[in-house]
Amino acid sequence: MPQLHRSPTSTPTRSEDRRRNLLITASELFLQQGYDGLSMDAIVAAAGGSKATIYRYFGSKQALLVAVVEYLCEDFIIDLKQLDTSGVELARGLEMILEQLVAVVTSPRHVSFYRLVVNGSAHVPQVGQTWYEHGPKFWHQLIATLLQEQRQRGAIATDASTSEVPAILFDALFSHLTTRTVMLGQTCTAKAFQPMIQELIALVMRRLQVA
Repeated sequence: MPQLHRSPTSTPTRSEDRRRNLLITASELFLQQGYDGLSMDAIVAAAGGSKATIYRYFGSKQALLVAVVEYLCEDFIIDLKQLDTSGVELARGLEMILEQLVAVVTSPRHVSFYRLVVNGSAHVPQVGQTWYEHGPKFWHQLIATLLQEQRQRGAIATDASTSEVPAILFDALFSHLTTRTVMLGQTCTAKAFQPMIQELIALVMRRLQVA
């Protein structure tokens, strides 16, 4: 079961530990049963304690789902946050980021998560915004930072616009991945998406007139 990551210097209080454990338990149950199929009673039965405790920490089932989505987004990008592209060429940096995206989205856990987000958004609009802020927006920013660093190194033409590149790259690959894994229910390997990754990178390299 995934664990929430915190700074090694922090010391969680008993209340923080209790909230954390409730969040982890609720996350697993939401992934397994979805929003509609899961009751607060079921969460209490699995996590222990009382329904009043859950309401004290999260306020409502809707607010709990939002917290779960934020937690799971952060859990999916733990490895991505450790990715260091500062010393590599542009093509390799893009490849590293997109390969990580493939690894995340093709995992069975993410398939369940994406279905939860889509269904949950229909009941709780804030779910979609939370997913975007802690998911796609983070990937966009990571690509944007790489492009900015590469421009400073002279690897990108000074007059080349990069503002739309992060969204184009992420959205193209993410859409294809979710179509294959979520909509079609296919089990995919990372290797299967290498040709698409390379084609997307080649298009970007030509677009940016890389020196």
